[in-house]
Amino acid sequence: MSFRRSIVVGGVLIILLILLSTVTFYLSLGPCPRGTFACDNGTACVPQRNICDNHSDCQDAEDEDPVMCGMFYGSTLVVQELMQKVRNKNGTVLETNNRTCEQTLQHVANQARCRCFYSSMFFCNDRRLSTVPEIHSNKLKRLYLVNNTIKLSELSFIGLSLEYMYLSNNDIEEITPGTFADLRKLEWLLLRSNQLTSFPLAELRDLQSLKLLDLSDNRLSLANDKFPKLHSIYELILDSNVIEMIDEDLFAGLGRLHLLSLHSNRISSIHPRAFQELTDLRELGLSSNLLLRLPDTVLASMSLLEALNLDGIPIENIDSDALSSLTTLKSVVFSKFYYCGYAPHVKNCKPNTDGISTLADLLSKPVLRYSAWLMALVTCMGNGLVLWGRFALRDENRAVSMVIRNLAVADMLMGFYLVIISIQDFRYRSRYHEVAQDWASSWNCTLAGLLAMTSSEVSMLILAFMSVERFLLIADPFGGHRRLDSRNVLTSMIAIWTVGGTIAIIPVIHWRSSTRFYGMHSGTCFPLHVQERFPLGWEYSAFVFLGVNLSLLMLIASLYTALLVSIWRTRRATPLAVLDCEFAIRFFFIVLTDATCWAPIIALKILAFLSYEISADIYAWIVIFILPLNSAVNPLLYTFTTPRYRDKIGIKGWQTVFARRRNEQGVAEGTANGLTNSNPDESQGKILPLLYTPNSTNWKM
Repeated sequence: MSFRRSIVVGGVLIILLILLSTVTFYLSLGPCPRGTFACDNGTACVPQRNICDNHSDCQDAEDEDPVMCGMFYGSTLVVQELMQKVRNKNGTVLETNNRTCEQTLQHVANQARCRCFYSSMFFCNDRRLSTVPEIHSNKLKRLYLVNNTIKLSELSFIGLSLEYMYLSNNDIEEITPGTFADLRKLEWLLLRSNQLTSFPLAELRDLQSLKLLDLSDNRLSLANDKFPKLHSIYELILDSNVIEMIDEDLFAGLGRLHLLSLHSNRISSIHPRAFQELTDLRELGLSSNLLLRLPDTVLASMSLLEALNLDGIPIENIDSDALSSLTTLKSVVFSKFYYCGYAPHVKNCKPNTDGISTLADLLSKPVLRYSAWLMALVTCMGNGLVLWGRFALRDENRAVSMVIRNLAVADMLMGFYLVIISIQDFRYRSRYHEVAQDWASSWNCTLAGLLAMTSSEVSMLILAFMSVERFLLIADPFGGHRRLDSRNVLTSMIAIWTVGGTIAIIPVIHWRSSTRFYGMHSGTCFPLHVQERFPLGWEYSAFVFLGVNLSLLMLIASLYTALLVSIWRTRRATPLAVLDCEFAIRFFFIVLTDATCWAPIIALKILAFLSYEISADIYAWIVIFILPLNSAVNPLLYTFTTPRYRDKIGIKGWQTVFARRRNEQGVAEGTANGLTNSNPDESQGKILPLLYTPNSTNWKM
């Protein structure tokens, strides 16, 4: 029976779609999920928070690589110096023992259960010390007093010639005058993770040998204060404090500074000349602040800048010309991948992918490239066959043919969109970062976005139109609904294309100052906008996907459900006719495939508004595979699965075409190919899922 054949065809189609979607999604996954770091040749995944935490989580120690940690999470100079001093000539770490401890140090070490190494290194970590141990030795160079409860005073370091002092993770609340008076040879001072609310910067005036000062993770505001002139300092780390603004003179005395780290403060404004004296600066970190604007003059004097971290600052608040002028810049960190297009001359940009594109390629993974070409081919060929069949085979119902042709044209636009993206990916292979901004702001990208949005909206509107017609003519045949004719269809299609085209072109008109809307957030030029909560144009994206498309999807599902209920009530006392069974089954698969394609997209938009982090791999899978899937499947659902169309595109169909050309007398189709049907209504009832028979007020399957 024909309805059983519909069950088999529909079931096989759904299974194939599920399998294909699963395989494509699996192949699109990277070696590690978002928020993790791949190491050990991709066999291990380490959370990003564990990178450069002084503890190796990878067997190859790649997560603690000095270059990477120095460039993005600290100081290259400090890391190199540390590695040089703690390794011997053979490159192996020096053995820790206390064979050479002097008696004066040994007494203190035993008393506090501390350790002394090589006469010059004193370790007393995690011992709950409340004061600095009394140590009198000119040979002591390194003092480690980490994770204690120490309070400092002006007598804490009298008589010491320290070069490195580690006082992190204590309860130090204040620095009294004269505390550092004898530490004229001090090179490193680490006071991170204490309780400092103020710091007497003038006390640093005597530390002319100071190279590294770490005051991070305290409660310093540094308001109305400034650093003294320090001729040797290279590294200043002020992360995780409560600094709200950078005044003009705050860093004016640090002319030789190489690294300035100001991550995770409350900085809302920077004086245009705040960094004017930092002409030797190589690394600057400003991530996770409240900056509303980064003046272009702030970066103007940094002619030697190599690494810049602007994570958390919206790209529209950063002068792109200022970034372009930093010709020595080697590494930059942004909050979003597409920001990297504003610094095309920087090859080392983080994040280096959005799941779809990388710095090298528009479509980063082979499976995405193959999927784009495959979906483009299937979509264009399938809808092309529908158009050919409708124009060449002279369907008896012109109104229905007109609807299907419009649906095929709308779906084919999605194929053209995929072709454009695939061609651009081929053109920009291995150099995408150089042209990303030009491509995103080009009219070619805008055209691609217009094609995709017009295709999706017109297709959804036509499906909704078909659903309404079916419901009115089948569920309520005597309700006074006018019979669908060519004039009604033409008027409806013009209205649908006008609405769909208007929805697509609204953002281009609204943001008419540039063509950047469609390419603003992704090189695929489709405004799905699920990787941040409220990006530019989020209102438009929410209106389209959560307003228009969700409403249309619910309308289609509701009408089909009501239609099936109406059929069941009408036929509940009698056996259901074969055509009604096939009708119900085909409707079920139509609704199911529509929901399968659009439900994930709508769900992602809802999750994005709820601040859930969307995986980059899922985003890529949705845009390249799921979004065009409905356009590729529609020809199968609305044309190729119907009995009459299968006959038309088969051998008998070709015989019919040639017979019509030979017969200039207008011989009937059934006579020409030997397929005369004694029941015209039944023959017409099998032409398409959407068909109005001339002799009835009902749509037939």
